[in-house]
Amino acid sequence: MDYKKKLEYANRVAEQFENQVNVNDIEAALKNEGLYERDISSVLVSAKNILLEKYKSAIREHLLADKDLHTSEELKSLDPNLLADFSEREKQQLSLDEKRKIERLVKEHYSEERILEQVDIRFLPKAKAHEFIQKHLNAKNHNSGDTRLLNIIGGFGLLLLTGIILVASGRLFYAPPIIGVVLIVKGFTTEVVKIHD
Repeated sequence: MDYKKKLEYANRVAEQFENQVNVNDIEAALKNEGLYERDISSVLVSAKNILLEKYKSAIREHLLADKDLHTSEELKSLDPNLLADFSEREKQQLSLDEKRKIERLVKEHYSEERILEQVDIRFLPKAKAHEFIQKHLNAKNHNSGDTRLLNIIGGFGLLLLTGIILVASGRLFYAPPIIGVVLIVKGFTTEVVKIHD
């Protein structure tokens, strides 16, 4: 199925979703029209994305204002299961927004207490926010010039010590050079905190 045809089906299915036509009925109708299972799945996903784009701002507005989505006139036409799915997706997006806010505030050198005061715990629980702040602070500490330099110097020091022991005693210990190489690599790498974790 080409993109244009898929879009036509998706727009039609989106209207059916708005009229609260059962998804099983929609799938059966599409099968009767000769669509394959994978095409039907693709059309349903596209239709849901069209509706999500249409209602996203209203859902976000209701979530931020702590209003019941099911009492909204604007959202009344949506199937309750679909509305719940869209609501969940928007909550995840709001959670990501809170994580981005934390990332920005850590970079701006805010204290953990001040950051936690600004986090909306409806979308990112306090425990998760605290954990995310700690990850960013640890990464910031790891990426600082002093810590990196210390790792590199420590790594080269262990390699030098291994060489001295080998020359002096003729014995090779494997742990110090391995640790040394790990420290050097750690000194040259930048730690990045993933927002989706």
